[in-house]
Amino acid sequence: MPKVTTVALVETATQLHNVVEWAHATDSVDEVRVDVLAPTDRQSMRQLTRVAALARGMGVDVRHRSVRARNSSAATSTLAVARDIRSADRLVLGDPFSHYIQTLLPLVRADHIVAVDDGTATWEFVSCLDANKPMVRWRKPLEGATALEARATKLLTPSVRRRLTVFSCLRDATPVGASRVDNKYSWARAWRTPEIIDDRVDVLGISLVDSGLVERAAYVDAVAALVRRHAPVRYLAHRRESDSLVAEIDTLPGVTVVRADLPAELALRKGPVSRRVITFPSTASHTLPVVLGDLMRDQGLRIDVRPVDPSWFTPSTTKHARDFVARIAAVAPRAGVAT
Repeated sequence: MPKVTTVALVETATQLHNVVEWAHATDSVDEVRVDVLAPTDRQSMRQLTRVAALARGMGVDVRHRSVRARNSSAATSTLAVARDIRSADRLVLGDPFSHYIQTLLPLVRADHIVAVDDGTATWEFVSCLDANKPMVRWRKPLEGATALEARATKLLTPSVRRRLTVFSCLRDATPVGASRVDNKYSWARAWRTPEIIDDRVDVLGISLVDSGLVERAAYVDAVAALVRRHAPVRYLAHRRESDSLVAEIDTLPGVTVVRADLPAELALRKGPVSRRVITFPSTASHTLPVVLGDLMRDQGLRIDVRPVDPSWFTPSTTKHARDFVARIAAVAPRAGVAT
């Protein structure tokens, strides 16, 4: 059996998908063990279970670690993760902003860290390293950052003792002193061409309401306006959207709500996919034009971004978060404005 030299830590299906893409792109499938730091919410685990099965099918060693369980298995899983981290020659991180991962960073002995794409949060990762800011998520105020978050920035910054590689499809996503490998989603793009539906529009949900950044009523009104214009609509709910919000959207005439068991990139690549896809500012604004690029070129598939109106933001949303959301929409590749 090949020696495990690389350990990856992931907490979501999207992170696991991008570790698989990295392993595929760098011919590292036989070298990597993925420790899934299992979340507790049902939808996240549902997607993780499905992507883990796909990853194992291509030969990736995926281990379920119940680090958040409320029983003795949590301690056993944490010890297993710690052993894996200490023995790894290379560490792959799905989310450097994760509190759990930040507590583990002092255990790392590897001289090479790879940060796989975790969506547009990768931009904030770069910003934190380049400006030597604590590793705090973009949607949270920087004031009150903890010593743990400041230490994470120090431990992840490229140095003569530790290399950093970023695996991303985003532009401007490489910190000073780091190297880059482009995420071309070659694994997902090798799947068969999906069925394309002409008499429906796909609208992708976002997590901005449940993150407290966007007013719920304003968002539901915006979705309703899209439905009035484009019905019938298939609404692919984000994994972090609450059941109550999804239920409210499901009452809109002309909408069919779907809670996919795969991240949007894989769900739409598997198909069926509508010829027109509308997304609000999100990671999918940037990943889908890569994952579905051949369909856009050859089949006329269209991906449009519906910007967030400034009036939708909650009073507590910081200026940095407002600017970040605007950036997601403004620089999305081939993005149109959905009407």
